[in-house]
This record gives sequence, C-alpha cells and structure tokens, in this order.
Amino acid sequence: MEYLTVKQTAKLWGISERRIINLIKNGRIPGSFKNGMCWSIPKDAHKPVDKRNALFKETEDKKIVVIAGVNSDIGKSLCKILLEAGYRIIGLYQKNSPVDKELKDADIQLKEIDYFDRQNLLSVTRGIQEDIFGFVFMEIYFQMEDVLDFDYDQFENSFRVNVFAANLLVRELVKKMNYESSIVMVNSIEAYRGSFGASAYASSQAAKVNLVQTYANVFTEMYGVRINSLMSGWIGGVMENDDTFNKAKDSIPMKRLGNPFEIADDIFLMLTRHKYMNGSSLVSDGGYLSMDAQSRTEDLDSGKFYKILDKYFTETKSGSSMWIVSTMMENEWNEEPAERKFIQSNFDAAERGVDIHRIFIFEKEHAQEYKKNPYIKRYLSSSKIKSYFVDLNELKEKHSSLLGIIENGWIGIDDYALLVDLPSDGTSRGYVTMNKLEIKKAKNCFQDLQTMEQPLKEIMK
Repeated sequence: MEYLTVKQTAKLWGISERRIINLIKNGRIPGSFKNGMCWSIPKDAHKPVDKRNALFKETEDKKIVVIAGVNSDIGKSLCKILLEAGYRIIGLYQKNSPVDKELKDADIQLKEIDYFDRQNLLSVTRGIQEDIFGFVFMEIYFQMEDVLDFDYDQFENSFRVNVFAANLLVRELVKKMNYESSIVMVNSIEAYRGSFGASAYASSQAAKVNLVQTYANVFTEMYGVRINSLMSGWIGGVMENDDTFNKAKDSIPMKRLGNPFEIADDIFLMLTRHKYMNGSSLVSDGGYLSMDAQSRTEDLDSGKFYKILDKYFTETKSGSSMWIVSTMMENEWNEEPAERKFIQSNFDAAERGVDIHRIFIFEKEHAQEYKKNPYIKRYLSSSKIKSYFVDLNELKEKHSSLLGIIENGWIGIDDYALLVDLPSDGTSRGYVTMNKLEIKKAKNCFQDLQTMEQPLKEIMK
C-alpha cells in the first residue's frame, strides 16, 4: 500500500496539516501510523466529512445510497422509492446473476461484484470515491439443507456472503460516510428462531445482528454513522406460489405475507428518519414473532420422512413413551421396503424398553378386512406394544372436534416431538414438529381417545 505524508494529504484534501493530525489522533483516518516523527497516511484514504457542520449542511449534490443486492425484489422496490426522493444509487449485484431491464433503464450506477472474492470486494469498494449517505446490505445466500446429507461447502458459502462479505463492505464503505449517514443491514427473523431446513442462513443472520451492535459501538464514535438491522419476516414475490410460504400465513397474525415494497419502505425510513436509533433491530414480520414458534420441518417427501422416522425410532431410549394414532391411510401398512423397515423399527423400539401405545382408528365394520394385514397380525401377537382401537363412526358422533386434530395420524414422542402424517398425494409424506402448542394439543387429543379405546384383539376376534 502507498502512503502520503501529512503535508501531501493536506494539499490533496485542501485542509490544514493541523486538521489532518487531529483527524488521525481521533481515529478518523484508518490505516494511518506514526513512522518516527512523521505520520504516514494511506494514499486511498477517504477524506472525513467535518462532523461539526455535517448535521446542518445542505448539499446541492444528490445523496448517494449504495445497495448490495440491488436486483432482489426488495432492492428494486427500494430503488424506486429512493429515485423518487431524489437520491443517487450505486447498485451492487452478484457476478453473472441476472439484472432486470428496469434497473438497467433507471438512473442507477450498476456494479458487478463477486461476494465470494475478497480482492474483488476491496477493488469495487475502493473504486467508489464519492461521499456516501447510506449503505443497505440485503444480499442473501439461502439454500435449503438436507439434515441427513449435510453440505458443509454450502454452509460455508452462506457465511461468506451473509457475514464475511457484509462485514467487508461495511468496513470499507463506512470510511466514505459522515455524521448524517446511515447503514441498514437487512436480516431475517430466523436469526431469532433458528431453522429446521436452513441452519446456515439462520445462524449467519444471527451473526449479523451482533455485528450491527458491534458496529454501532465502534463506527458511530469514529464516523458518526447510525447502523441498524431490519428483521424481515415472510415476504411474498418470487416465492408467492411456494407452498411453504403460503402455509406460513397461518402463523402470521395479519394472515398474509409481506410484500417487497413494505420492507423497502421500512428501509427508507431507517435510512432517512429514526435519527436516534442506533445498534437496534426493527422487526417487520406481520406479528409472526409474537406467535408461538412454528418449530417444525418443511413438508417432507417419503424418502426423507422415512429416514427421520427411522432415526427417531432408533435413537429413542428405554423408558421413553410413544403415543401413536394410526388412521389406516393407503400409504401405511403396505409392502414398500421403507414401510416394512418402519414397522420393524416399532417392534425393535419396544424390545429396547420404549413404551409404545398405538390407537388404530377405522370403522368397526372393516375390522375383519384389516385383520388379514400381516402387519396388523404382528401387533395382535405382540405383548410389548399396547394396541387399541377406536371406532371412527363413534368418534364422529361423540367427539367430532377431535378429527381436526387427528387428521391423518401422528406419532408423539414424550413431550418433545410429533411426527405428523400427511395424506398420500404423491408429493409429501409428513413433517416433524417440536411446537409445544401443537404437541400439547395432540397429547390432549390422545388422552380423550383413550376414554373410548378398546383392545385391538377384542375387535379382531
């Protein structure tokens, strides 16, 4: 790195040498150091704005906002808001990723960037010579994970983009900011909840929350900037037709997904208003976090669901309790290898000392039909598994409200997990939940069923 003397820097920036030395001593010219009796200043150092006048100074130049992730739905919405308000935009987008025509046609300076390449990030940020009013980091790396076949490269890539690149961009761009500037890091509410299917994403978002608090401790004093997080909830747009996103509506008090413009509007207010907010996180999620945590997997296909079933039945220890409701679905009790293995795991768990109580629900008139099933025969002959029966017609007559809880059946394990069956529609087989409210509701239902149960052997005589 090349360095300048105090005299050379004073001439370049048009201020006094005494002012340069004061700025160095106040930590406002990063990278400067004393070499003997003289100071050395990085040649590419950005001239700090005079904070004594920054709060009151109006400039004729349009203020510049840098947006990382400009080609996202939220990024495009934010661009419209900023352009209408008279701001200039420098938009950063990942190398080789598509850029919408509306961004190319707008008055936006677009810069291709590689979030995985540190030198490229440094080159692009150091190439921005203007004073910056605001910086918004909304680029995300998100991939669903396979719990049983975990991709460690994917986990590391998530941190490279979501944390490492974010950290570098903030630390480089903050040097070009002043006492009226603001930084907004767009995070996710999964930072607070974690995730069954995207641990890398959730944990990297949590890391960003802590970084924001750290930046506020350091950079507000040094440069005067405000830096905050916007914790975004479930947002529609490109994922509007995704079943997982649509099912999330049930867990949102407003009963709808957010839209990109709403989040963009929140970001704009954090950039231009909220003057005393610093190191904080603003939640914009329609009330999702105020509800009990979902704490459940996505809907799983047969392969993944049976793998998880096998894992639970294999690892559940002696003394644990399994309380199971079977509704005799078409995809149960067949000759598929996965189903055969699952049935065997029931008996293996019982042999280990797991207390298994299974209630079969069907119409009593079909008892002789089910009696021929080889797996039912095994339950009838087992002394280790408690097998009971509840007549479906009687259930409809006396406790019809339970049907909405039972649905297609489930496996409860103590009070900590519920493995829920889904109808055989060719796409999903079931899901796993640790939602305390859902487990409690199922267990209460099971206890109500026990008041109606009869030994399976008596029905099959």
